[in-house]
Amino acid sequence: MQVTVEKPETGLEHKINVTLPAGDLDSKVESRLAQMRRTVKMDGFRPGKVPMSIVKKRYGGQVRQEMMGETVQQSFYEAVAKESLNIAGYPQFQELDEKDGNIIYSATFEVFPEIKLPKFSTLKVETVKSEVTDKDVENMMTKLREQKMAWKTASAAKKARNGEQVIIDFVGKKDGVEFEGGKAENVPLELGSGRMIPGFEDGIIGMKKGEEKTIEVTFPEDYQSEELKGQTVTFDITVHSVQKKVLPEIDEEFVKSFGIEEGTEEALMNEIRSNMEKELQRAVENQNRTAVLDALSEKVDVELPQALIDQEASALMQRQVEQFQQQGLKAEDIGLTLETFKPDAEKRVKIGLVLGEVIKENKIEATEEARKAFIEDQASAYEDPKEVIDWYAKNPQAQKEIDAILVEKEIANTILKDAKVKEVSKSFEEIVSPAA
Repeated sequence: MQVTVEKPETGLEHKINVTLPAGDLDSKVESRLAQMRRTVKMDGFRPGKVPMSIVKKRYGGQVRQEMMGETVQQSFYEAVAKESLNIAGYPQFQELDEKDGNIIYSATFEVFPEIKLPKFSTLKVETVKSEVTDKDVENMMTKLREQKMAWKTASAAKKARNGEQVIIDFVGKKDGVEFEGGKAENVPLELGSGRMIPGFEDGIIGMKKGEEKTIEVTFPEDYQSEELKGQTVTFDITVHSVQKKVLPEIDEEFVKSFGIEEGTEEALMNEIRSNMEKELQRAVENQNRTAVLDALSEKVDVELPQALIDQEASALMQRQVEQFQQQGLKAEDIGLTLETFKPDAEKRVKIGLVLGEVIKENKIEATEEARKAFIEDQASAYEDPKEVIDWYAKNPQAQKEIDAILVEKEIANTILKDAKVKEVSKSFEEIVSPAA
């Protein structure tokens, strides 16, 4: 096999030219046809007794084409291995020909770029720290009580406020005429929930039981109805009752409803704090790891293989399409394009290449001990930890995903040992529920 490589002065795309004897192909075709002859069925012949000349006539062209494809593929990867080329993506074959007893073809492909890592001491990383306070635990307790809250009808004189619920009738009119879908009776509406169009809920604030009122609101420009988008209309509102939230007492029944058999407020508070601390620890680790990897990626200037970007963008788009389909949306109605996902794809490809180089240079790998500890920590949050541990033991793919997390964590720790780190304190809510 003769191989020549054309390397560009700039860029990652290479071209390889290959010439190899066609004799090997001929023998492969003969061998495949001989195999086929044993099982091929034709009228007038017993199985395995069809003459080879007939088998060749009927299947020879198809088999030769298949064997040609296999031969070219195999020889290509042998050629790039011989030339020590680390290809990225899939090759594009051109100029395939048989001539003078040889198979001749060319292929273009991209190679992985060389990654030059910066000294970790030059990286500036802002990390976060946080702790769960008594106030955080109290707020979480309030949220749990709100999950089990009930609405209680207030006195007739009570004026409706944000956070309270009203039972209303409404009739919508455009230019004094009722419009379709604008009328309903005995509708429960929590004021401030944002369920209705802007201005609707605000117009009810201050109303009392039995009160009637006409409010004027304007539909958003992006409203789904063509007839109503951007239009100013009126709603005749009738309030039947105003209701206030009533939170349950923190008694034994309430505590046990969360699986706390002790039934005491103290036991529930301890469970809440423990769960919040675990959640906060994971969130802090994730944010700090992301900050480290972003700082590293920004310091590396590298040309990315377009083939890898296209593959990653395609995978991201397919994942998004599947999520929309699960919501009942049709793929053809979504209107997604590959270009939409290119920026995220470029970022993911770059960080993947950079991390690969860090792993190689620092010989980082996930250990069995670390994987076991990670799984046990995850399992501790479930009612039957052993069941979770056994599930991981039977799922190699899930273990690989854990290894990826552990390796990233070790990369971040390795970098943080030398990087210039600025630590910032943030609250539980800022870490766990950051504003969009």
